[in-house]
Amino acid sequence: MTTKVPLLLLAAALVAVCAAGDGLGARDPGPGAEVVVTLKAPPLAGFGRSLQSPSHAAYLRRIDAAQAQAIRNVRHALPQARIRWRFHLVADGFAVVLPASQVPALRRVPGIARVWSDVRYHAQRDAGGEQLIGADKLWGQTFDTAGNGMKIGIIDDGVDAKHPYLDPNGFQYPPGFPRGQVQYATPKVIVQRTFAPPSETWKYANTPFDPVNSYHATHVAGIAAGDHGASANGTLVSGVAPNAYIGNYKALTVPTPDFGLDGNSTEIAAAIEAAVSDGMNVINLSLGEPEVQPSRDIVVQALDAAARAGVVPVVAAGNDFDEFGYGSVGSPANAPGAITVGATTLDRRIAGFSSSGPTPVSLQLKPDVSAPGVSILSSLPPSQGTWGLLSGTSMATPEVSGAAALLRQRHPDWSVAQIKSALVQTGDPVHGAGVAEVPPTREGGGLIDLPKADNPLLFASPTGLAFGELRPGTAATQTLQLTDAGGGAGAWNATAVLLTGSGTVSVPPAVTVPSAVTVTATAGTTTGDVSGFVVLTRGADVRRVPFWFAVDAPALPSEPHATLPRPGIYESTTVGGQSKVTRYRYPTAGDRTYPGPERVYRFRLTTAPANAGVVVLSGNVVPHVVLSDSENHLAGYTGLPVDLNPYRRTFGAVRPIAGVVLPTAGTYDVVFDTAPGKQPGPFTFRFWVGDHTPPRLKVHGTAGAIVVAATDAGSGVDPASLGAIVDGHTVTPTWHDGLITIHATPGRHALIVHAADYQETKNMEDVGPVLPNTATLRTTVTVR
Repeated sequence: MTTKVPLLLLAAALVAVCAAGDGLGARDPGPGAEVVVTLKAPPLAGFGRSLQSPSHAAYLRRIDAAQAQAIRNVRHALPQARIRWRFHLVADGFAVVLPASQVPALRRVPGIARVWSDVRYHAQRDAGGEQLIGADKLWGQTFDTAGNGMKIGIIDDGVDAKHPYLDPNGFQYPPGFPRGQVQYATPKVIVQRTFAPPSETWKYANTPFDPVNSYHATHVAGIAAGDHGASANGTLVSGVAPNAYIGNYKALTVPTPDFGLDGNSTEIAAAIEAAVSDGMNVINLSLGEPEVQPSRDIVVQALDAAARAGVVPVVAAGNDFDEFGYGSVGSPANAPGAITVGATTLDRRIAGFSSSGPTPVSLQLKPDVSAPGVSILSSLPPSQGTWGLLSGTSMATPEVSGAAALLRQRHPDWSVAQIKSALVQTGDPVHGAGVAEVPPTREGGGLIDLPKADNPLLFASPTGLAFGELRPGTAATQTLQLTDAGGGAGAWNATAVLLTGSGTVSVPPAVTVPSAVTVTATAGTTTGDVSGFVVLTRGADVRRVPFWFAVDAPALPSEPHATLPRPGIYESTTVGGQSKVTRYRYPTAGDRTYPGPERVYRFRLTTAPANAGVVVLSGNVVPHVVLSDSENHLAGYTGLPVDLNPYRRTFGAVRPIAGVVLPTAGTYDVVFDTAPGKQPGPFTFRFWVGDHTPPRLKVHGTAGAIVVAATDAGSGVDPASLGAIVDGHTVTPTWHDGLITIHATPGRHALIVHAADYQETKNMEDVGPVLPNTATLRTTVTVR
């Protein structure tokens, strides 16, 4: 691949950086034009000789003699011209100041091969954050380490390969490329693949760019690897790794009313497989879902396998903090082998939306690092304005993907884990609204700092320490492996710094690299999150290892519980129940407090079914499903009484339905709290296990109206899901005792009826396909 350096930018760089004064440029240039002229001979560096080679001096004399003759020619032809700078290494030429009217005559001077017009450069707005993270410090003066030869796979909604930010001029296909739908490929976007569900009928589902719905991936790709020096409406921009290639893996292909293009876990896993097979060095997933058990999440498994195969997976942490608080990092950001990214503003403050650890089900310390993700200027399809500002951890993630590509090129012998450690351990503090640093559950190791990551001195494994939930006064230990990353061997001082919570973390005051260090966490007496850093110092060098644990004193183990022996409908009451549980975590927000009495039911799963859950059919109670006999360990988002299915019109609504999706075998508790502001009393609920089939719909009668029978032996028909279309017009049906009634005039009608069960409120892309528990009846009926 040829180096992507705009020629005018190179000329300005020569003036500003590469010139060597010869005494002729001591005078102030005064008014007039300043240009660079180059001669025919290659510069010393471009001639292929080492600066220390024996022929160096002789060749330098040749260049100098030719330049001296050209300078004499210029002065003879243009007496007003003044020579300012001489170039020998990266160019063969010199700078000339002269009246603008004389520039055409300068081009005709003997010995002059080319005249480079001067360009005035203002301070480049850090539109993509690349300067904030120090990416430009790793590019090299001639952009020879700007991601050259690296391949970044964008698993998203489809990249617009024709965008000017992804201009292929100056790029050449690497050996073995293009791949996929090659008719859409360019020497910059070298892979074009699409992964649509087999039943998807949208006309653009199987094209690598959707002109109606694709936009997100184009913005992401520009941040990661947009061409350096592109003009975004007058603002000069650059991707973090501007010379890297892009692989387009369109795994989000399903149009939705409110969320753009979505995709399912099968297709996303297939895209990861293809990216690894294609030889991508880095894969970027600016997408996510609420966490399920990682051992049952195919996308998490695929990402960890990709990491083991030597591909760096980089994943967005999510944008749920404002709504759900701590414990809002989802899937596949929970993949242990991935680098999970939170978002900051351009002034090094945490973004209010950026999701926080720990991961709610697996209780891992995530995110791993942070990067700029607020008001990031990057590419958009022409239909979206060509350029634009977007915010989200989706924007922070490609900053880190580009960073990983830079490190991969500069350190090809580093493993994925070492690249991750280099970024985590060298992160800079991120602040909140005030001066205090935010906890590692929000920033990970901190804002990535590429110059430091390029020389990390040491590697740590694991990169962060998660001790889990500890009872007050108890302790847990972990072993921290420290190895030399180059220049880091020997003695370091160590200490533990707490940023939040009640407890202590102990580490030996002096450690040696390489060695295994024992770190002990001891819970205090106040419940809540404890987090901070193990700080390693050696002189001015500082490296940090984030840690987290929770002091947990659940009330649930002291409450009596009844057993749910089998699926079915149950009756109970909160009258006489105890009032010990008032709040749930993780996540910590997005729910209410429940001061009234509760009833607890327990069920055991001896296998790993598709799901399990409860719905309140009558009464004033609110259900939650928790793990491990603790109200402080919800079964993820699904344990909350919220509709989590993004394809439903009731998405995000509070519903008295709670459950667990893709669970592992084990014991689970269902807690029915008295609804806030309500009196204790009787209630009825339905319990199910393994409901993965939709309701059955059948025309029941057509006398005076259309009546459709809807039955579901699992979680039961959800009346809020009912919908009907008669002769192409949407109508509102009614529901009573298992029958859907649709009013229609006498005569023949085309009928479409939709109905889902209660489990559908908990289904996400993790379970695929789209709306698996929704039935559709299409038929023709005659109303009498």
